[in-house]
Amino acid sequence: MGKIYEALERAKQSRTEVPVDPSALGGPDPQVPVSDLVPQGFARELVVLDKPGSQAAEMFRYLRSLVVHPAQGDPPRTILVTSAVSGEGKTYVACNLAVAISQGLDEYVLLVDADLRAPRVHRVFGVSHVTHGLSTHLDKQVPLEEVLRKTGLPKLTILPGGNSTHRPAELLTSERMRRLIREVRDRYPDRFVIFDSTPLELTPETYVLANEVDAIIFVVRRGVTPRRSVQAALDKIRREKLLGMVFNGDDAIMNRYRKYGYYKKYGDEPRGNKG
Repeated sequence: MGKIYEALERAKQSRTEVPVDPSALGGPDPQVPVSDLVPQGFARELVVLDKPGSQAAEMFRYLRSLVVHPAQGDPPRTILVTSAVSGEGKTYVACNLAVAISQGLDEYVLLVDADLRAPRVHRVFGVSHVTHGLSTHLDKQVPLEEVLRKTGLPKLTILPGGNSTHRPAELLTSERMRRLIREVRDRYPDRFVIFDSTPLELTPETYVLANEVDAIIFVVRRGVTPRRSVQAALDKIRREKLLGMVFNGDDAIMNRYRKYGYYKKYGDEPRGNKG
């Protein structure tokens, strides 16, 4: 337990200070070009950074407020982002939510790539040459401090998936994985841990992880995900843990804001994006 604490503390203290999107405090700073807010190598799908005035970025800031300041009870410290099937945008949601939370005044984020079958989080954040990660920590017992990776954002650390493995279900359902979840949740009152996982309907390990975390965000692609797949996936999780559902590609709410002049009243018209 002490090793995990020390590794996270080192990652926190050794972060590199870089410009952070000031839209977290109410909108992008007109004096700072958007390109200067996005660290080199980051994927353009990080819309919270790349397009801070867009509809999608606004929705992630709204989602952040629901996570950090829930209407009832304490904020969930460990959050699983999953979907029913592949191609729903769960990694997109997990990464942007992690960035949005890390832009808060007091919150730190550890983003864990728990999709050991097709790890992609490190690519989104421009982290190259990843050989060690969660899989090697669990399988080869590589120390956690050797697999945590800094991003270009001061309060966001990632734990990549590592080299692909032939036994992801066994690793993610192991007692070592359960200990890791409990440790990162209990050590830091200001840290949110987000897990990007495999789809519930396609793999067995996500069901086990869903029982270990505090809350679950379920991603559905509007007009694409079969209704029966969504229902079957939701039947596998405890409903009290379901923090909410994200309808990826649904701009209906923000379109209503635009229709009634919300952005004209409180800020510039957002630049378009496809979410």
